[in-house]
Amino acid sequence: MLCASCAKQNQQAATPPSPSPQYNYTHQLQIGKQTLMVEISTTPAQMQQGLSGRTSMADDQGMLFDFGPTPASTPFWMKDMNFNLDFVWIAGNKVVGITPNAPAPLSPTENLPLYYPPEPVNQVLEVNAGWAKKNNVSVGDGVNLAN
Repeated sequence: MLCASCAKQNQQAATPPSPSPQYNYTHQLQIGKQTLMVEISTTPAQMQQGLSGRTSMADDQGMLFDFGPTPASTPFWMKDMNFNLDFVWIAGNKVVGITPNAPAPLSPTENLPLYYPPEPVNQVLEVNAGWAKKNNVSVGDGVNLAN
């Protein structure tokens, strides 16, 4: 999802991949009055992969892209996505913007739009489309990552 290039990884798996992937929704994120479990992406490879190829995500889950202490204006896209998303843009532990209902592409060759944060951000939260509205998340809400 992250529209950035990264170096190829030349790692070989020590064991064969499992038939059903295990995702790491192991960190608790408080956003506004809501709590959800998130998987955190911090490396270029993790960020480029994002949620691409997954068929769904539970309503109480999300993926948090963490750029570290230096805010970035990196665009996101919906490459290889199978479901629609909301992008929640976070800077200084506060929601600074929400891009609702970014649509999954209709085909692999569809021209993909880029989604930019309203200002440089430290983190981006991807959740199922409609989650932010359904949970009354809005600009100015505090964000706190436990664990």
